[in-house]
Amino acid sequence: MNEKTFVEMASQFLRAALDSWRQENHAFAVLHAGVGCEHILKALLCRHNPLLISEKGDQSFRFHSLGHGDAKGVKPLSEARTIGILEAFKTAAVFMHGRMPVDERTFRPFADSRNGVAHSAYLDGMAVRKVVETGVQVVESVRAELGLDPADFWGEYASVFADLSQVASMPAPAGPTERPLLEPLAQKLALAARERARSAISVALSTGLEAASWDEATMSRELEGDITRSALDAALVTALRIEGAQAGQAAERLLVEYGVLPLSAPLASQDDPGVIQRSHTAVTVKVMIASGVIAGLVDVQNRNRDIPLVDMVIYLDRRGCLISSRASGDHVWWRECPACGYAGNVYGDLSPVPCRCNEWELSCIHPGGVVDVGTVESFSCPFCGLSLSNSGEVATAGIESRTEAPEEDW
Repeated sequence: MNEKTFVEMASQFLRAALDSWRQENHAFAVLHAGVGCEHILKALLCRHNPLLISEKGDQSFRFHSLGHGDAKGVKPLSEARTIGILEAFKTAAVFMHGRMPVDERTFRPFADSRNGVAHSAYLDGMAVRKVVETGVQVVESVRAELGLDPADFWGEYASVFADLSQVASMPAPAGPTERPLLEPLAQKLALAARERARSAISVALSTGLEAASWDEATMSRELEGDITRSALDAALVTALRIEGAQAGQAAERLLVEYGVLPLSAPLASQDDPGVIQRSHTAVTVKVMIASGVIAGLVDVQNRNRDIPLVDMVIYLDRRGCLISSRASGDHVWWRECPACGYAGNVYGDLSPVPCRCNEWELSCIHPGGVVDVGTVESFSCPFCGLSLSNSGEVATAGIESRTEAPEEDW
């Protein structure tokens, strides 16, 4: 991980983004543009000092950057933690002294798309266009700052990269045409998951209401309400888990068929553009299809406004009854699901690292007094069924082990 490798990877990912735009694969265009933008921002920071991209508290990358990577006790570079795209943008903007073309507020939606929510962009053509245009604009400004040759960096897109309409009008990239494009198939599976979830949740609700009424003649009104709620909760969770599992299996089959999965675990190299691109493709497809499950739930809510379906899910989420991730001791830990936004479980070597607020702060800002919970190796959402089974997928989805936003440490 140095300036040269970051620049090379940025160029590859930006060209892949424009390739995807030509083929109307808009979610992939957002995804690849996000990865490429992050890499070129880090290239700029590495030019000033490689330590600028090291996440606070991480020692692995610092030792490697200082030439002590072979020292006893130093973790391999593949386990190094670097800053995210938003932090890289804010730091790079400082070094560009006003030459960054957009501010943080404008850049943030693009950063969000990089962090696992690009799946929703393809639903809004104007939104996805704006996101990609923002990323391309930032990348071009940093390219100029680094003094990179535009023809070498943008390749065949050197004269059109700033105009997505011109990019879209270009003939499709050369290559095999027999196999259908991956993104339209993923969207088709997402729609199928939505339809199945809509049907399953509708049946589950009617069954839950029926089961709750079986002995209502012998129950008090208060007890009847409690039983109805419990029956509906159980029916809803069962339907979501069944449909989530089916959606996840469909995503896995598609990704295996297209050679995206399996990924090496752990990642063979953080410097391998092919591995990184496959990881991002896997997350995009999985998130897109899992989102269909929650979309089906919302459809049922819109048709049955007398049943507070979404409120039931929110209540289950806030109660934490579906959270099973637990570090050593009693500390329960979870992460927001990039597909549905509810609380998902993380698994791995979850050994909590306590904060040191008591040593110098009057109040602690860290949840549970914990700064870090160790190594996250997989993620599973009990609401939409999204499953990330590889450390590369977990990192790609922006699921960090730290328990608070990095900027809160400043």
